[in-house]
Amino acid sequence: MDKINFTTAAISLQYAGRKPCIANKSIQKLLLEQNSSPYLFSFPHSGRHYNTQFVKNSKLDALSLRSSEDAFVDQLFKDVTSQGGNKLVALFPRAFVDVNRSANELDPLLIIEDIVHNNSVMVKSGIGIIPRKVANNLDIYSAKLSITEVNQRLKTHYYPYHMIIQNLINSAQVNFGYSVLVDCHSMPAQFSPTHQAPDFIIGNLHNKSCDEVISQTIYEFLLHAGFKIRFNQPYAGGTITKKYHDLAKGQHSIQIEINRGLYMHEKKIQKNSNFDALQTVLTNLTKKITQIAPKHLFRVQNAAQ
Repeated sequence: MDKINFTTAAISLQYAGRKPCIANKSIQKLLLEQNSSPYLFSFPHSGRHYNTQFVKNSKLDALSLRSSEDAFVDQLFKDVTSQGGNKLVALFPRAFVDVNRSANELDPLLIIEDIVHNNSVMVKSGIGIIPRKVANNLDIYSAKLSITEVNQRLKTHYYPYHMIIQNLINSAQVNFGYSVLVDCHSMPAQFSPTHQAPDFIIGNLHNKSCDEVISQTIYEFLLHAGFKIRFNQPYAGGTITKKYHDLAKGQHSIQIEINRGLYMHEKKIQKNSNFDALQTVLTNLTKKITQIAPKHLFRVQNAAQ
């Protein structure tokens, strides 16, 4: 198993063609007006930097605690910035804070105080914005959390991640007239003992979150590479895909789910012998996406001119 990193680092932002910078308390100082790309690749669930206090407070062993990671997906898309895209990675694990949730998806069974919350399917399942469970329905904690602790996590991790996305989209709108957000995830190789997952699932909110050319570019590339692809079932797009699209303004978003069996040993959370080959495939896919003709991506009022 790859060594777990214990750090307070929160977020990595790498502009196209530049070295990554770690954004935490200094996040307001980021020069987002220097954004040189309309493409943003987001990795909200690949974080493997575990805060020591969080690990200490958990009732789980390290391997079980990591079971909810979209492990190594950020590394599969290694060359995003050399292909002309920006790369945003949550370095903290989704078991600590899940940025692909709505801000009101608080779990009343996890928090000591009475709270106002969104009783969504995710919250009911124990995987709200501050998860109560990891994969295999395992409880993370032996005791509840205070609302003060929860709000602190949101302040230092959740809101900064979304602020960066919004600022990059805003600057892309100013600099290019459009933006494309690609939210990257992984999924179990088996949905059930008798139901195998496809190689990739493309989520575009049932053709509502992006121009068709983006979906088709991804689909045709992966199909020609020999993979099995499905659209929207069962993953049509999470909170990030839903929140950051507005086709009338030229704001496009799409979600990509990758079968973990293609590149890793799921139970051991280790890369397998196919990792490098898939990394090469996704580097070429990134290039395809960032080379989509801008005429397909401008805001509607510009496209009609």
